[in-house]
Amino acid sequence: MKKHTGIKVIIWDFDGTFFRPNQALWDAVRSSEYRTIINHTGWSMEKTVYEFQKYYKIVTPSATETVAYLCNITTSEAALEMEEYFDRRKFVKKDKRLVSLFRKLDRFDHYILANGVKKKLEETLVVLGLSQGIFKEIITSETVGVNKPSDKGFRYILKITNVAPKEHLMIGDREAVDLAPAKKLGMHTCLVWSDTKSSIVDVTLPTVYDVARMMV
Repeated sequence: MKKHTGIKVIIWDFDGTFFRPNQALWDAVRSSEYRTIINHTGWSMEKTVYEFQKYYKIVTPSATETVAYLCNITTSEAALEMEEYFDRRKFVKKDKRLVSLFRKLDRFDHYILANGVKKKLEETLVVLGLSQGIFKEIITSETVGVNKPSDKGFRYILKITNVAPKEHLMIGDREAVDLAPAKKLGMHTCLVWSDTKSSIVDVTLPTVYDVARMMV
């Protein structure tokens, strides 16, 4: 595998990136999205599902932004409320291979840019076996006001690091949400947990653990 040289900063998505995409977790997340919409609108479940599907991935690929739009609240408010209804810690466990990966990547500066709530992500890092101190900062809609695929979070990181976009590597599991906006800004991009080579990103890997092979 060709080594990626010149990278100083690695930006990580969270759900579905640090751990394999998990249908049980996605079901819990979707249930929390519907529950939040119902709380604000009083709609039936049938109408909630209909309105959600009418907007989601057609206007925005971000489910949280869809919830915010339908509830007439901010993206950050939607994320905070949704995460009261599920606990991602129930769907993950300590991952020694992930811990080992970050030991191998200790010469890089690491950031998390995720569509979630910072406190909940920090709690999940503990379960995975990762120290919060590995990461320079965890950026969410609480920080920048919007979720990916907005490029606002990426630009926020560029301002902090003060190095060229080409010296950043974005790693995620969703092309449209995590990787396309980073690519557009000139960052290197890596799709993980995919056996199908992406035509959009620079590198496609079958697992997150394979990141070490292209960086070390």
